[in-house]
Amino acid sequence: MKKNITYLLLGSILTIATLTSFEKSVNPSIDNPKNTANTTKVGKEVQMLISQTTNLGQPSIQLNPDSMYSSYDLNNGLFRLLPNGYEDKVMSFHLPKGYMVVFAENSDGTGESACFVAVESAIDANLPKRLCNNISYIRYIAINNPEKKGTDAVKTEAVTALSSQWYYGWSINRPSFPNQQFVPMTWGKGTATDDYAKYLIGRQDVDHLLSFNEPDNKTQANIQDFDTAIARYKIMQKTGLRLGSPAPTQGHAMGEGKWLTQFMQKAAKEKARVDFIALHWYDWGNQTNDKETDALTAEAIFKRFVNYMEKVHATYPDKPLWLTEFNANVNRKSEEVHENFMKMATEWMDKQDYIERYSYFFERNHPEINADNSLSAIGKLWKSIKTKKAFTSNIIGDAITFKKAK
Repeated sequence: MKKNITYLLLGSILTIATLTSFEKSVNPSIDNPKNTANTTKVGKEVQMLISQTTNLGQPSIQLNPDSMYSSYDLNNGLFRLLPNGYEDKVMSFHLPKGYMVVFAENSDGTGESACFVAVESAIDANLPKRLCNNISYIRYIAINNPEKKGTDAVKTEAVTALSSQWYYGWSINRPSFPNQQFVPMTWGKGTATDDYAKYLIGRQDVDHLLSFNEPDNKTQANIQDFDTAIARYKIMQKTGLRLGSPAPTQGHAMGEGKWLTQFMQKAAKEKARVDFIALHWYDWGNQTNDKETDALTAEAIFKRFVNYMEKVHATYPDKPLWLTEFNANVNRKSEEVHENFMKMATEWMDKQDYIERYSYFFERNHPEINADNSLSAIGKLWKSIKTKKAFTSNIIGDAITFKKAK
């Protein structure tokens, strides 16, 4: 049996992260918002199967979704013990289409762990060696598959006007809207707590979690101690959600000594699961390097953008990418440059399977909505862009699939 890992209480009063950028300012609380996302389950099958043998042999047992199977408990009514005889005794599983599962070595979701996603078809698989007979935590929930294109916005009016199928607002507690799923974020270390983990477990409309916002930036999350960053990140593994890396500034996503490089090295050492890489890109370093025409400037920006994204992918080849903030740089005043770059970048990203999601950051000179909350010209362009689904195939990782005998 694995150790039931606990964390020191961080104080009786929840510390709230204070954001210094007005575009990203939020005031999180743990009040449960009305959740109205369309989370219709795919197909009729809803029960997962786990087995004590390979290839789903007997004995086996069914699990119901929306529960946490673990001896750990945050006192929210959703935790239940693993079925008798199954702790550290699971070797294979059946995951229905339209669902995801997180398996973990330790009862709080830490240690060796994996997230499997069945969007294309049900998954029948044997667990990888690192998890075989080594599971003390299971979370099994329905998962949404929205389009790649999303929205980052603080104002509800902007979110609903743009009508993307997913959005985030640099916050942990916004609501989902009809056909618009909210993606929470632990903006800083003040929201990476047991109280917020408990809150997120209780929400049935979320399945992903973004992490710290520009932790290398002193005006944003500003987490310079990597022991602290990993410890707080691991707290949120209790949620059983699909987890994104912290999103660094453009210059700290890769390279020796850079913030995300150090975080990912420490995460690998401490077995902190990172399911996807979150990024920001603003063409910093070239913001005054313009060409003779707006069209040529946009083309040059686009080439630098592709080069950057390809390098990040080469750095983290086994992780999908989420580009959660990007534009042609706030210092460029020409809307034509911004619009041309937006069109080229999204068309290219739609063709890259390793880019799972992206959202455009509308800077102050080119906002997405007007004063009367109607869409601006560039906002209308973003809304008009058609994109593919975020997931193009099942996520199986190092599990070993097999065809179940009829």
